[in-house]
Amino acid sequence: MNNRAKFALVDCNNFYASCERVFEPKLEGKPIVVLSNNDGCIIARSNEAKVLGIKMGAPYFKLKNLITQNGVVVKSSNYPLYGDMSSRVMKVIGEYSPVQEVYSIDESFIDLKRLPLNLMDHMHSLRRRVKNWTGIPVCVGIGSTKVLAKLANRIAKKYSRFDGVFDIDDLSYERYCKLLKSVEVGDLWGIGRQSAKKLNRIGIYTSYDFYQSDVGVIETLLGVNGKKIYKELYGNSCIPIEAIPPVRQQIVSSRSFGCDLKDFDELNQALTNLTRKAVNKLNNHQLATTTITVFIYTNPHKKDKPCVHLSKTVGMTTAIQDQSQIIPLVAQILRLIYKPGYSFYKGGLVLGNLTRNYQQQDLFSVTQNSQVQVMARQKSNTIRSVNKRFNKSVKYASELGNNRWLPRAEFKSNRYTTSWTELLVI
Repeated sequence: MNNRAKFALVDCNNFYASCERVFEPKLEGKPIVVLSNNDGCIIARSNEAKVLGIKMGAPYFKLKNLITQNGVVVKSSNYPLYGDMSSRVMKVIGEYSPVQEVYSIDESFIDLKRLPLNLMDHMHSLRRRVKNWTGIPVCVGIGSTKVLAKLANRIAKKYSRFDGVFDIDDLSYERYCKLLKSVEVGDLWGIGRQSAKKLNRIGIYTSYDFYQSDVGVIETLLGVNGKKIYKELYGNSCIPIEAIPPVRQQIVSSRSFGCDLKDFDELNQALTNLTRKAVNKLNNHQLATTTITVFIYTNPHKKDKPCVHLSKTVGMTTAIQDQSQIIPLVAQILRLIYKPGYSFYKGGLVLGNLTRNYQQQDLFSVTQNSQVQVMARQKSNTIRSVNKRFNKSVKYASELGNNRWLPRAEFKSNRYTTSWTELLVI
């Protein structure tokens, strides 16, 4: 048995592009890019697209010629498909360790302590099973800390000779230092852009510079988190796996509209749809909110038009979680900030100050207010159940309209795993 601290980071390879390939095998080996909402910018690339020099975040319209000339396959983002595929991948990964932290839609940390001695065989088995059961390729980085596991994953992806699995603890000290010299400090897990700028100003440019620095200096610049990252590079585990996700601080639901919107009813229709999505996330995590922020923007890139950013936050004394309460409140806030005559290209809302949705009832009396709350919750749950079963059959009046606000998605694939009407037909 292995009693030493040991972690693995399992990361899906080019996840969005890989999801598209699962249901279109003919795309294997072809360059693929996935676009953001409204088919605006490139948010994912296959390896073949990276070789062509296509950069992350590049506007699609600027690269149309390059994309056409090289036969690049273009896909609109399909988040229902990606989310469902992620759940399937994470479920398989979770079978390989008793402790798992789903870090992002395509990344998961697992605890390898006390698992079989031959961890490499164990991780190669994980990699094969994820691929066989979901169609998604993954790479695995192994290390005595989470920071080292992240670095190891980088190597597993970069060098094919490791067959997708690499244990950084197997490196000699000399080769480890060489690796750190090749990694910019901003690419270290936990070091953001702003932290990297602070480090650059005192001559720390690479991970090796960071590794060789004085821990006191690092803590002064980056605080406790910076100190933890520093110690993790030395093999001292300071960042535990969060098997139980912390309570989310806020839920954001926003969207760039398919066209600029001037009419209040159209804006309200778009915001109602976004609110429903936010409330679904709220309910799925069993949370409630005590603050709601609503915002609408004009397009800052249109220099000939005034740039307006309107927002308002409302706080509640009692946490709420039912869409029957939140949707009308969002409409009221929108009414307060809306200004006629402007063309709005983006809007959304933030549910903040989230708390666990524990409903404590009086054992001896039920007030009229609590009865109303119970009825509202039952109504909301019924609507959610019907919509889930029959694909959003029940709508609020404010959701009815021409749907001009819906984002462009000219290259969107089917929701193969989440919609009965879009199943793969062979």
